[in-house]
Amino acid sequence: MKIRRKLSGTVSTAVLTVSTLICGCSTPGDSLFKTKTEQAILHWSTGHDEEAVHYAQQALQNHPDDVYAMVIAGMSYERLGYPNQAKALYEQAASLDTADVGIFGSMRNLPPEELKKTAANRLAALSLPQTPLAVIDPKAEGRAVFTQAGFPAQPEKVKEKNNEQETIKGGLDMLEEGDRNIVLRFLIFTRLRDEKYVTPDEWLSRRTVNLGGLLPYTLTPAAKGLDLPSPTGDVIVGRLNALREALEMRAITPREHAAEREIILEALLPSNPFYRMDAVPPPRDILEGATALRRIEMLQNLGLITPEEAKKEKDAIEKLTYAKIGMSGGDGKPNEAAAKCIQKCLSAPATPCPAAAKPAAKPAAKKAKAKKAAVAPVKKKSACPCE
Repeated sequence: MKIRRKLSGTVSTAVLTVSTLICGCSTPGDSLFKTKTEQAILHWSTGHDEEAVHYAQQALQNHPDDVYAMVIAGMSYERLGYPNQAKALYEQAASLDTADVGIFGSMRNLPPEELKKTAANRLAALSLPQTPLAVIDPKAEGRAVFTQAGFPAQPEKVKEKNNEQETIKGGLDMLEEGDRNIVLRFLIFTRLRDEKYVTPDEWLSRRTVNLGGLLPYTLTPAAKGLDLPSPTGDVIVGRLNALREALEMRAITPREHAAEREIILEALLPSNPFYRMDAVPPPRDILEGATALRRIEMLQNLGLITPEEAKKEKDAIEKLTYAKIGMSGGDGKPNEAAAKCIQKCLSAPATPCPAAAKPAAKPAAKKAKAKKAAVAPVKKKSACPCE
């Protein structure tokens, strides 16, 4: 009976100690946590990742082989959206010789070898390609709902066009300056995603908010100012690299690094715009409609929009164009002549060549032509401008 009471008292004391350390009423600044590693662990467990990184870095200054601080800092960086820093710490932790690793902090009951396995597993997870999938949700009014699998990964270089795509004329040069600036911003952000400067979640959230800049006839307009010129991709990558190096050298704090990085990304693609661009007017005629369709094909070839998004936008463009020029039936669908006309315009050059200036005709020749014109039957003019 005495032994049972003694064991019961020991278990109660242990439970009380753990509860006080992890989820009790103590705050991260209490004197109960005397080591920097313990402070980092508590901040990480309560979701204060920036503070966890701060204390973990201080712990590593005192003990460079503190595997506990490395893993905590890596997991905090991972949640903050800095996979490169997390991978570096995981690699360092996984390469440590556990025979020489000291015991630090309140995680002393967890062997260093187990932490090495954790670091190796997290490193393997970060090395997997994270590619998003766009699924059209009919309940979301045609908007794309994104998950983390199955979307074709964006290539580092634009893919070669196949024979069917080569029939679509035009490229970035076919766009007006403002529209070209919008497309370039998206291309730069896809580069940041592919080169791991931003997380897939950051790309998806900012893409969703500003996708109306690429698909103006089916989605809400993008953030105001997106049509203004932005720095080149090389300039932005250079700035992000400089920030990362400054953080690794401890020249700036994690909070300063996160704030500066957020400013750069916000300037490129705002995450929560307060003001938005004006709505794009519908095509005025069938030529403008064909140009808008070529633009959608170009965006799809660049990998900026999905086939489903392209189809919805093209359907909207055709419907607006036919309604504008009065070539649709009572049901709103284009008639046969309209369908043939827009296909002719779609296969025509993006920029029609100006008519060549002809030399002035002599008076006698003018009279002869006038007589012929009077005799010749009057041709009925086609409603299609591309015929």
